[in-house]
Amino acid sequence: TKIDELIAEQQRLIELLKEKRQAVISHVVAKGLNPDVPMKDSGIEWLGEVPEHWDVMALKRIAFLKSGDTITSNDIEETGEYPVYGGNGLRGYTSNYTHDGEYPLIGRQGALCGNINYAKGRFWASEHAVVVSLIKPMIIKWLGETLRAMNLNQYSVSAAQPGLSVEIVSNLQLPVPPLTEQQSIATVLNREITKIEKLIAEAKRAIELLKERRAALISAAVTGKIDVRGTML
Repeated sequence: TKIDELIAEQQRLIELLKEKRQAVISHVVAKGLNPDVPMKDSGIEWLGEVPEHWDVMALKRIAFLKSGDTITSNDIEETGEYPVYGGNGLRGYTSNYTHDGEYPLIGRQGALCGNINYAKGRFWASEHAVVVSLIKPMIIKWLGETLRAMNLNQYSVSAAQPGLSVEIVSNLQLPVPPLTEQQSIATVLNREITKIEKLIAEAKRAIELLKERRAALISAAVTGKIDVRGTML
């Protein structure tokens, strides 16, 4: 039907926008913002060449990774003092906290393996999230987006419930620009990702409106309020 076709178009648009978002992140964290700088071979297959003045080092040299703490669903409320973060971001609230500061979080299990989120302030990190604690001064947003570009779910350990190996991820090599460039990269990515996510949100809203329209037309047709002969639902 016509409405179904329009919904499918919006869904395709969302997928294209998600691909564009990933491509923008991958390019900027691997190549930087200046296309004219001299490059060098990183020695990392997924990365290729990086700016000559960047370092390439194992994640464990700049951050410590550790899974969060177990929390039962009974201890998670819709409102409360401290947010609880799992593999897909905010899960709810609780009366205690495990961390205080700003951290990237990596989804640890199942379909959310390798998912990247951010937490700030006092919060509880559940066992489904890996907390990335910096041991060297780094820009949080830069590090999180670099981890996103690394497609970490490919390093999940196969099991009935796939899980991310903290040891494997800690040993992965990544490109590390100087701190000032990290900040510039984070600023640009924040701006570009915000634009793309706004378009994704608009497409999702369009889908909801189309579904509401379809449901209203079907309801009106069933109750005989409109004559739908020849109408494309």
